[in-house]
Amino acid sequence: MRVPNSKFCLLLIVFALMVSQSGTSQNFTHSKNQNLIPNPSFEETNAAVKRLDMEMQNFGIMKDWKPAINTPDAYHPDLELIRFIHKSPNFLKQFGAQEPRTGEGKVGMYIAGGTYKEGVTAKLKRPLSAGKYYYFHMYVSLGEGISNSCTSSIGTYFSARSPKITGTSKLPLHIESSKMVCDTKEWVKVCGVYRAKGTEKYLSLGYFSDGPKGKSVKGGGFDTAYYFIDDVLLMEMRDTKNLSSSQVCDMALDFSPVEFLIGESEAYTEIKKALDSYIQYVKIFKVTSVKISGHADDAGTAFENEIMSAMRAINVKQYFVEQGIDESIIEVIAAGNTEPVVTKGSNLDPESNNRVEIKIE
Repeated sequence: MRVPNSKFCLLLIVFALMVSQSGTSQNFTHSKNQNLIPNPSFEETNAAVKRLDMEMQNFGIMKDWKPAINTPDAYHPDLELIRFIHKSPNFLKQFGAQEPRTGEGKVGMYIAGGTYKEGVTAKLKRPLSAGKYYYFHMYVSLGEGISNSCTSSIGTYFSARSPKITGTSKLPLHIESSKMVCDTKEWVKVCGVYRAKGTEKYLSLGYFSDGPKGKSVKGGGFDTAYYFIDDVLLMEMRDTKNLSSSQVCDMALDFSPVEFLIGESEAYTEIKKALDSYIQYVKIFKVTSVKISGHADDAGTAFENEIMSAMRAINVKQYFVEQGIDESIIEVIAAGNTEPVVTKGSNLDPESNNRVEIKIE
């Protein structure tokens, strides 16, 4: 990439503006500070657990979570490091070979009525605030190996205290799947919006009443269904903007870097469309920081590439501000060609290095 001489002075000014804002760029992620769920992907385990001597319980290994009722199952490589007493040590394999959606951990539980229902509970990082709206989702997958039925009766229950759930409990779910979850191959998002009373400190996942809504996958009535769960998210919303729960749940929450054409820095129509999902997210959720990191390929000198990355980041920031995002929460970073996602010799398209990455907290 060669910078025309007629633009060189302007680019020097851009570069000067960027110097005080340089730093390390990062991909978009849900900030840990935003998510009120501890250990949301079931990756962290309790190192103090040396021995599990209950024949049907292994959930003690999972950090920050505990059984809400009966014996939900933990799935994690660290299970191999402890002594788990069970008459059939391979019993977990009967529930299917579903890989975790992210990371290495997941949990599993039966959704059933009466004494067979299972669930898990965690204390939120902080209590919910009265009158505030909260976005919730988790990903679930029906256990292929053993489930005879599928259901829509799976979701979350909020409580002020750690719940004491029994086989006769009839606690209504505050957020419940909007459809039957019968997929044994893919992860399905269970999602909703909850308005808090202000007393909620705990969240429980599962189903805690009688008579789940469901059907047999082999014909006949509902029996029991076994589900895997991963990637739980609970975030405070800034403004619902009169959106329905389904509209919020249909929002894109997993964003990819925004790619530019070689030698281009302008936020043209296609770029703006890609940025609109980010902007919608910032407006709806309680966001305190937006970091916009510009990147370039290695076609020019290091100086030229840093200027190009700066221009891309500045133009993206300008579009955010034009759409009503508070300029004070936005930081721009010029990474130049120092952090390529596609390196020489790779079969991937090197144009992917011409991009802007956005981190929202």
